[in-house]
Amino acid sequence: MSSLNPRLPGLNSANVVTDITEAPHRAAALVQVAGATVIGAVDIPAGEDDWAKPLTEEHPRPVVLVHGTFGNRGYTWTSAAPLLRQHGYRIFRLDYGQYGHPLIFGLGDIKRSARQLGEFVDEVLRRTGAQQVDIVGFSQGGMMPRYYLNALGGGPKVRNFVGIAPSNHGVTAQGLMNLARQIPGAKELVERGAVGTLVPAWPQLQHDHPFQGELAALGETTPGVRHTVIATAYDDVVTPYTSCALASTEGVEVRNILLQDIDPDDHTPHAAMPYNATVLSEVLKALDD
Repeated sequence: MSSLNPRLPGLNSANVVTDITEAPHRAAALVQVAGATVIGAVDIPAGEDDWAKPLTEEHPRPVVLVHGTFGNRGYTWTSAAPLLRQHGYRIFRLDYGQYGHPLIFGLGDIKRSARQLGEFVDEVLRRTGAQQVDIVGFSQGGMMPRYYLNALGGGPKVRNFVGIAPSNHGVTAQGLMNLARQIPGAKELVERGAVGTLVPAWPQLQHDHPFQGELAALGETTPGVRHTVIATAYDDVVTPYTSCALASTEGVEVRNILLQDIDPDDHTPHAAMPYNATVLSEVLKALDD
């Protein structure tokens, strides 16, 4: 299958049994994403960031939330944002990687997206007076910041980096199609022709693209940054799910968490991870140092 103009396969995986047994959980994820999309569009006050709220002594670092491919700053964080605020954190969300679509982001060149993240972090630090931020990213948003940390000098500005189902070692074209099916409007976007033209990030996200090799050469972790990865064994986008994990590095704190080690009966797939209560509980733990 070409990564630039893929056909739409009928199944979500090569294993028909898996497709049948996991169909209810994937359907539930679709409902969650669709519901979050509506909430993100209509709840305008909830979509405002905490620019006017001072940081607290208990939580002196702003939390920057980074959505994934086909995401946006609204619907991706409809569960995480209120929970973080409830626990006293100040949150800041950016839309990055816009490319020809007014509502769906994370489409553009990943290196440019990393520069956009860096500019946003600098603005957050300047306006809040903080010395460092914490970053929580989902999917591409759990991978792309590594380029910011290791290639663009962002390491000293970040204390905690939490990746939710991050595509740390790339994905397959099939995995990207699985994701596109679950995001309203994304499937239509990638069916318009050469996906690499409409979604420049598409080929870069794939595991065998030169960008992934460059990212790996920069290092999986960053000195001074605490890394946490939260993965699900039922990930239907980042496959195998073990590719989410970061390698341990001497002198760098790395925690790779599998959702099913906490709750073996949890079948949450990729798209529903930002809304999972157990996942968000682990995010809170990761931010509390």
